Amino acid sequence: MGYSPEEHHHILFDREPIHVPAAIQPHGALLWLDGLGVVTRLAGDTSRAVGMAPEALLGQSIDALIDSKGYGLAQMMERFDSPLQGYVARWHPEPPGNGAWDITAHSNQEGAIIEFEPAAAPPAEAADSMAQLARAIASLDLPRKPDELFGTMAAEMRRLSGYDRVLVYRFLDDEVGEVVGESRSGALPPLINHRFQGSDISGQARRLYLRNRFRIIPDANYVPAPLRTRGFREAEALDMSDCNLRSASPVHLQSLRDMGAASSMSISIVVKNELWGLVACHHGAPRHISYEVREACRHLGRAFSCQIEAREETRHHRQSAGLRHLRTVWLEDLRVALEGDRPLELDPARLAGMVPCDGVALVSPGRIELRGHTPDQTETAALAHWLKDRLRRDVFATHHLSGELAAAASYATEASGVLATSIDAPDPLVVLWFRSEESTHVRWAGNPHEFRGNGHSPVGPTPPASFATWKETVRQTARSWSRAEVNAARQLGRSLTALFQQQALRELNHRLRDTLAEQQSLVAQKNVLMQEVHHRVQNSLQIVNSMLQLQARQTTDREVRGQFEGAVNRLMAVSAVHRHLWRSSDAQNVRLGPYLKELCADLMFSWGDGWSGRVAVEATDAAIPSQTAVTLALLVTELLTNAAKYAYAGSPGPVEVRADRASDGLRLVVRDYGLGMQGKVQGGGLGSKLIRIFTAQLGGQAETLTGASGTTVTITVPLTKCAQRHTTPA
Repeated sequence: MGYSPEEHHHILFDREPIHVPAAIQPHGALLWLDGLGVVTRLAGDTSRAVGMAPEALLGQSIDALIDSKGYGLAQMMERFDSPLQGYVARWHPEPPGNGAWDITAHSNQEGAIIEFEPAAAPPAEAADSMAQLARAIASLDLPRKPDELFGTMAAEMRRLSGYDRVLVYRFLDDEVGEVVGESRSGALPPLINHRFQGSDISGQARRLYLRNRFRIIPDANYVPAPLRTRGFREAEALDMSDCNLRSASPVHLQSLRDMGAASSMSISIVVKNELWGLVACHHGAPRHISYEVREACRHLGRAFSCQIEAREETRHHRQSAGLRHLRTVWLEDLRVALEGDRPLELDPARLAGMVPCDGVALVSPGRIELRGHTPDQTETAALAHWLKDRLRRDVFATHHLSGELAAAASYATEASGVLATSIDAPDPLVVLWFRSEESTHVRWAGNPHEFRGNGHSPVGPTPPASFATWKETVRQTARSWSRAEVNAARQLGRSLTALFQQQALRELNHRLRDTLAEQQSLVAQKNVLMQEVHHRVQNSLQIVNSMLQLQARQTTDREVRGQFEGAVNRLMAVSAVHRHLWRSSDAQNVRLGPYLKELCADLMFSWGDGWSGRVAVEATDAAIPSQTAVTLALLVTELLTNAAKYAYAGSPGPVEVRADRASDGLRLVVRDYGLGMQGKVQGGGLGSKLIRIFTAQLGGQAETLTGASGTTVTITVPLTKCAQRHTTPA
């Protein structure tokens, strides 16, 4: 794969391991202590900084390091909670005469890094320094326009630090940086409103600036002091991400020299845990500033970060509130339409008003609606297809579409910027807001297309040879989408998805209600039909019953009359089952207890007033299949008819009917207290034959006990013939 010179520059620069340079800036000294507090690696002039030559210092315990005032380094560090991070104390090495040194330390699980830097004399008393810092922070608090705020920050930082030039440097959306504020003396040239390539501050450099938010290089022309170990050999690289003395990248040092800077200081501006930009301080000569001034500059940088964050949040909330109001009004109109059972229709004109734009497209399968400045329908369809996978993750936003989709260059005039969201509807929708091209006249600090060096030089890749102003017109870009606008598109997509889901649910409920109404109508028709059938069946049974009774009264033959009366009783049993099935919600089963009571009441009524209350029924409240119930009813009818005829010589008498559960099924018992069956032949008549037939149909067994105290007939029916559901006695 081939790269342009500037792309090659960017790649090489980002791969340079700048956090592990294996060297430090030579104005200080560094010690690496292992977990036991023993010096195992070092760099710099330890003879002046610590009071011991490097060869003697390697292998020494920290306990052996005592300054000229009798303070031990170990005791100094014990005053701080572990892990160590930051300033420790001021050190006066032996022998006296090498000045004071500021100590900072950074520890981790493997050991600790101790740094020594010459302690520069503070330019003013502590109270005066605090007053200057307070005035600088107060100046930032005054209401100002953004450009004025950036300029004020640069001026206040230069007044505190004394550098020749202070730049407020902001990172833009495409990794490019721009100088938005500047204060300078005449020693260095101006860079206000100049832009720098993203490769000038690589990705790993930005991560370092976010981690270690203060950086100082007193002399950009230094020769690095290598890291040494025992035997005075060069040591393996050490992670110096948190170190002040960490040697800078050769690329960065060359950039400083090309800008005419002999020394520099930078402070990270962090907003919401992201690197917003830098305050970069340059001086035309080597410059070392005191720890007190450094701390004042750090505090001013933090105050500036808070100002930026507060202003951006205020602007974000104000814009979000306006967009939310527009969205709420339209969504409420759509909800009203939905509650009025009107279909959801998305008006492109209303969509265009949800986010500031120059045009909008609504794309659905087989249909594209355009409004304002947009690509044509074919181009819009291709763009929506390209966005399909990207929109599954989140909204899509770019102010430089052709930089991500080469085909978009052909319609960059109408749509250099695009913001898109998807709507999960029955027919999936994609909404695209477009912004037209806004040509920008840019001033670069050096030719952004120039690359000096082939990657094989001792110092690696290098930046442009000159930072002279290079003017360029940037095309195919649009105004960037703000965080509030991107959130508005996201929230609109989610809200419209929810509305379409509500519409689908309403439509489903309508269909369910229609189906239910249709089913209820069918049930009502069925009930009317069944009622008509019931009346006709009952009328037919009543007609047959009346005809049988009439035939029984007209015949003079006692035996024939008895047969007619038996047929009437059997017909009553069938009619009783039919009535129970009609009244019950269960058309497949009959409750045995109530059914037997009604059947016996009908039989007693047909036998005359003398039989009223003579038949006692005690039966389980079980539900049995209707076919089984009919056979049981006919069986009980025959048994009771026999008892009515023979038990008391044709006169009324007490008869008991019991039906209850047994381990092997249902047990039916019919008992009288009459004359018994002495002298009578069992099973010779029609009734006895029917009893045997019905018992066999049920798969049951019959047992008859008779004597002077009466007759008891017990019928046992298997469980397979009677699926009981209730056991409460009737």
